[in-house]
Amino acid sequence: MRTWKTVAEEKRKQIGESIPAKWRVKDITAAMLKDGYTNTKEYIDSLLSRQELAITNMTATELSQRIAGGELSSWDVCYAFCHRAALAHQILNCCVEIFFDQALQRAKELDDYLSTHGTTVGSLHGVPISLKDQVNLPGIDTTIGYVGYVGQEVKTKSLLAQVLEDKGAVFYVKTAVPMAMMAPETQSNLLGTTLNSINIAFSSGGSSGGEGALIGAHGSILGVGTDIGGSIRIPASFQGLYGLRPSHGRIPYMGIANSYKGQEVIPSVIGPLATSLEDIVLFTKSVIESNTWERDPKVVPIPWRDTSYLKHQTLRFAVMWWDGSIMVHPPISRALQMVVRAVEKGSHEVIDWNFEHHADVLDLATETFSADHGQEIKDICALSGEPVADCVKSLVDYNPMERPISVEKWWKIGERKSELREKFLSYWAHTSTKTTDGKPIDALICPVWPTAGFKKNDGKCIALNYTTPFNVIDCASVVFPVTTVDKNIDKVDNEYIPVSELDKKLKNYYDPNEFDKMPVCVQIVCPKFEEEKVLEISSIIKDLLA
Repeated sequence: MRTWKTVAEEKRKQIGESIPAKWRVKDITAAMLKDGYTNTKEYIDSLLSRQELAITNMTATELSQRIAGGELSSWDVCYAFCHRAALAHQILNCCVEIFFDQALQRAKELDDYLSTHGTTVGSLHGVPISLKDQVNLPGIDTTIGYVGYVGQEVKTKSLLAQVLEDKGAVFYVKTAVPMAMMAPETQSNLLGTTLNSINIAFSSGGSSGGEGALIGAHGSILGVGTDIGGSIRIPASFQGLYGLRPSHGRIPYMGIANSYKGQEVIPSVIGPLATSLEDIVLFTKSVIESNTWERDPKVVPIPWRDTSYLKHQTLRFAVMWWDGSIMVHPPISRALQMVVRAVEKGSHEVIDWNFEHHADVLDLATETFSADHGQEIKDICALSGEPVADCVKSLVDYNPMERPISVEKWWKIGERKSELREKFLSYWAHTSTKTTDGKPIDALICPVWPTAGFKKNDGKCIALNYTTPFNVIDCASVVFPVTTVDKNIDKVDNEYIPVSELDKKLKNYYDPNEFDKMPVCVQIVCPKFEEEKVLEISSIIKDLLA
């Protein structure tokens, strides 16, 4: 009898067999640990040829320039990333679809085009880009973490995929997601658990955890994720990467597979993760300049705007040290202090941020995401008979006799969301009363997550306090790395008294020795549709930190 377990095993086998035999390494994780590595990127660095290592440690911007200049071929670049992704997957379990042959054929065609025409097809000519499983490609499964979706034929291509291809991108893998893509850790019955590329004892985050892990291991340097409660920013933060959570309507979502389709109170958005900030800019600019509002009615017609003038201005910042509910761990506080010192040294102004409705925003998000009491998840699980994965059990843990919320209550949620957005903008404008020049802040500095990650399969430390509010308010947000945990500096704060049981649990979770060398990121937030501004400001801060 063909059970869900059989289907999942067959799928995992198919993924493994998609890797060329010459790149398969038996017991690779055991060999990695035996050689003293827990950081997958560093281990793979030791396995590659000199050329492959050089290629996979460049930025996408550098690769595009070198390919256009004839210094590198698209085929060689693609081959190097396919090899590296193959090794990364065998350690991290980060890819759900592998199609190297198609990618190499595409790369060859791009080389032929450049040779024939003497020019590239676009700004991403020959750049390998990884895709979160949600992005539809004809003939390739889109399972979004469900066994029941295995083998269901995909016939259409997501608009974003078409735009990236038109710019010259090469697709070679789709990456793992948790069941339903509604969890900050990447776990499913279909694929299992995706590990953190910096330390395989930790979670990769989620729901774009496959992207985060693959990019963290440099099996990709630029990829596509989605974000409904932090799903780009969390894996970026856990792996020390750059990520952009754009406003809803700035990057096309047309043709993207999703859970809770039609849920418009807190819509999912799609955006890039990368190893460099310049690649986030390259991706975003390339997509926005494609005028996708002409094809996707949800995209707003805002052309790309030059914000370089900000480099010559005195900027105003607010800093959220913590949200009053979940205290951040010592290395997160230190990273915030580093950023504040850097911007103040650069003659910019910093004030404190204390938005009193932060908890209300979080409560609204909880109501929104649990509105159907997990019925969609249960229905899709029923297609295969698989159980609900641990990472999303909280979304279905309701009394069967308790009905999902009514239409009237749903309308009330939408009304409250509008009211909270108004209060947020009013508070933002009110910061003008605290700045020396009487102008409102340009950006908010805040944590991404209260900790520098959490252990694999360890959902007891979930706290979306610093990501989800900006989905509700719909802000443009950039995550970037600041430092790493230092066990000799980031000691336990024994003086802090927790304000709740969850806060106490998270405080007790911190062990400097276990978290040592994990990346620490910070989040920069601007109001809706200010993607160019938040990217420019992030670049300014990055330079000040250097």
